[in-house]
Amino acid sequence: MLNRILALTLCSIFSIPTLAKTLLIDGQQIEIGEVAVNGTGCPVGSVTATATDDNKNIAILFSKYSAVTNSSNPIASSDCNLAIPLSVEPGFSVGILDIDWRGTVFSADGSLINFHREYFFSGSQGPSHDNNWNSSGFENFVLNDRPPFAYYSGCDGEALIARADTVATVIGADSLFSLRSADVGAQLLLNIQIIPCDE
Repeated sequence: MLNRILALTLCSIFSIPTLAKTLLIDGQQIEIGEVAVNGTGCPVGSVTATATDDNKNIAILFSKYSAVTNSSNPIASSDCNLAIPLSVEPGFSVGILDIDWRGTVFSADGSLINFHREYFFSGSQGPSHDNNWNSSGFENFVLNDRPPFAYYSGCDGEALIARADTVATVIGADSLFSLRSADVGAQLLLNIQIIPCDE
């Protein structure tokens, strides 16, 4: 019950959510609740959820998450806060083992790029992570955030609510951070595990 109240509260403080959907993940149906988003990097309509090609994980796709600088505006930032309810039928538990972020950076000489993430799971504070880039050049990145312990829902069908608060900051002209790289695939990847509960 508490998780359902938390989901409603999160949806009320975030912007209009994307549609809920049911996916088949690793042979088990999983319900992705209404994914609530808020921030300059994820305006309404720019974030979608889907299963990966092997139907083992969930991909959250971004189309407008970027921070770009130039000589007139040498500092830029973009943020996105997500709340993602995940649930399976009673008798099973769904957990998040790790989280991947994929994107692109281009850092000019003397620039600094930072990508900060904080996680919350069903109201509990999770870990936070930072990555920095300060060498000149173009890079496609994959960042793997592995929580210090796995997060699982209860066995009664209640949702596991995964929340990620993120911000990308670029300091220095002619540099960029993007979670919409065409050649990498702009996505947050949730590594999902579904396990039967003990009788």
